[in-house]
Amino acid sequence: MRKAFFRNRRGMVGIEAAIVLIAFVIVAAAFSFMVINMGLFSTQRGKEAIQDSLQEAVSPLTVDGLILIKGKTGQGGGVSVIVIPLKTLGVKYVPMDADRTVVSFTISGSQDASYPNIYAGIDNTPIDSSTNYDGLASNVNPDEAKLFIVGSDDDYSLDATEKGYLIIKPSSTKPVERDHVIVEIRPQKGAPLSIEFTIPPQLPYDESWLAVGV
Repeated sequence: MRKAFFRNRRGMVGIEAAIVLIAFVIVAAAFSFMVINMGLFSTQRGKEAIQDSLQEAVSPLTVDGLILIKGKTGQGGGVSVIVIPLKTLGVKYVPMDADRTVVSFTISGSQDASYPNIYAGIDNTPIDSSTNYDGLASNVNPDEAKLFIVGSDDDYSLDATEKGYLIIKPSSTKPVERDHVIVEIRPQKGAPLSIEFTIPPQLPYDESWLAVGV
């Protein structure tokens, strides 16, 4: 009977140890799951923060081609139209309606002028093979800028599959020879696109188009 009693006690101790061990395993598993879940959450949040920082540091727009100016030399001359080709950079679309975009225009040189926002939004005038820059510029009011889009789907954004032409029409103060022009396009999200160029030292005598370097 004594031997049977000790065997029974050993069995009871074994069951208690198993119960305690199972409890420890369950607690450790729950704690491990919490740690892993918090790690994944922190990683995701860090990734989102990095992506947002990169988007804010990089402009979603870029110049896509030559900048064109139209003007003439002589008394009362100067640049009357500026055409800046644009496309998206690294994003599917960029909202470009007048409520979300700012276009500032600055002239420095023989006469200084600065306009904090001349942007009048997107003009959805259809563009085909017969459309020219003069026709587009006729839809822009003096001292304003409008965006015209090739392949537009009639929304208020510039998509990755589209090409835009920002047309600026200086009137009150026109850039003349050797003036320095700065155009800053600031979308709602992302860094602004700054464009700087100098008017050539000699504009044509008749009002015609010229390409300028950025």
